Amino acid sequence: MGLDAFIIPMRDLTPEERGLWQEWQRARPQLRSPFFNIGFSDAVACEGSGVAVAKLYEAGRLIGFFPYQRRGRTAYPVGAPMNDYHAVIGDPQTRITLEDVARLLPVKRLSVNSWIGPDNGNADDRYLRLSTCQANIGPDGYDAWFEKQRSQHNKYFKDKARSRRGMESAFGPMHVHIEGANHALLDQLISLKSQQYRRTGRHDIFGPQWTRRLLHRLLDGDNSFKATLASLWAGDTLLAMELSLHADGVWHFWFPAYLETGAKYSPGIWLSMETMRQVCTGGYDEFDYGFSGEAYKKYFCNRSEQVVEAVIGGRDWTDLVRITTQRPDLALSTRRRWAAIEASEPQLGGRILGTILAGRSLVGRLARKESSK
Repeated sequence: MGLDAFIIPMRDLTPEERGLWQEWQRARPQLRSPFFNIGFSDAVACEGSGVAVAKLYEAGRLIGFFPYQRRGRTAYPVGAPMNDYHAVIGDPQTRITLEDVARLLPVKRLSVNSWIGPDNGNADDRYLRLSTCQANIGPDGYDAWFEKQRSQHNKYFKDKARSRRGMESAFGPMHVHIEGANHALLDQLISLKSQQYRRTGRHDIFGPQWTRRLLHRLLDGDNSFKATLASLWAGDTLLAMELSLHADGVWHFWFPAYLETGAKYSPGIWLSMETMRQVCTGGYDEFDYGFSGEAYKKYFCNRSEQVVEAVIGGRDWTDLVRITTQRPDLALSTRRRWAAIEASEPQLGGRILGTILAGRSLVGRLARKESSK
C-alpha cells in the first residue's frame, strides 16, 4: 500500500488539516460518536501527556489522522482509558487496518479496546470482537420510540413504573435536571466513581489529576461539542447523576453514578429515559449506551456497532498470565486491568502502585473463589 506516517503534536495541525478531519468525520456515519470530534482530541492534548496525532499518507497524499497517547512503549487511543471509540479519521475510500496503524507508530505495541474499522481478522486471543448498542430514536421522536419499546417489553417497563411510584412515595416527586457547568456536582460524581472503582477492586482512573481536569474542561465546552451532567432528584434528595459526551446529534452516556439511598428504585434507568426525552427536542436522535453486556440495555437499544479489542505488536508481561495459567479469562482480565492502569497513569510510580493494588485484588478474588468450592 505504501503507507507512511508523520507524527506531530495536536497543536501543530494546520487549519486546512483540521478542516479535513471534520470533513472526513462527517462523511462516515460510523464516526458520528463525539469521541471522533476533533474537540475531544484537543481537550485531551491540553490536559494529558504524551498526546500526538499520526498523519497518515499514501503515495505522498494525506489520507487520515490517528490521535493517540504514548505510555512507555505502548500507544493507546487519545484519552484512554476514557475513550469509548477509536478509529482512523480518514478518507472514506481508504482502508487502513489495525496492523497498518501499529506498524506506522513509533512504539512497540498498540492497544485498543473499541476499534471501529477494518482489521485483519486474526483469530487469536489478542483479537476480541465485541458489540456496543445504541437507541436510535427515529424521525417520529421520543414518544413514538418509547411506545414501541414499551409494547415490545411491557413487563419490564411496568416494573420500572412501579419502581418510580415507590421512589416518589419514599422521597417525593421525581425530577431530572440537565445541568449547566456545575463543577461542584461533577466533583461529587467523580468522588462516587472513585469509591466505586476501589470498592470493586478496579483501578481508580480518577487518581491521576489529568483525568479529572479533562472532565471539567469538557463540561465547559460549547454547545457543538461538550460534556453535560444530568441529575435525578426525588423531592429534595439526589439519587443519580450521569456525565454524557455529545456532538453532531449523538448523545453518549459516559459516567453514571448512583447514591445507595435510592438504589432499589432504579434511578439510573429513569435518569437516562428522562435525559433522552428532554434532549431529543434539541436535535439528538442517537443515544449510545456503550458496550452491550448489561442486561437492561436490550430494552432500550435497537442498533448495534461491531468493535474490536486487541493488542497489536510486541508482547508484554501480561502475556505471562496466559502462558503460565492457561486461563484465557484470567489473561483477558489482567490485560484489561493493566491497560486501564498504564493508559491513565502517566508516571511510573502511579503504574507501580496501581499494579500492586490490582495484584492484591486479584489474589483476593482467587482466594474467595477457591474457598467457595
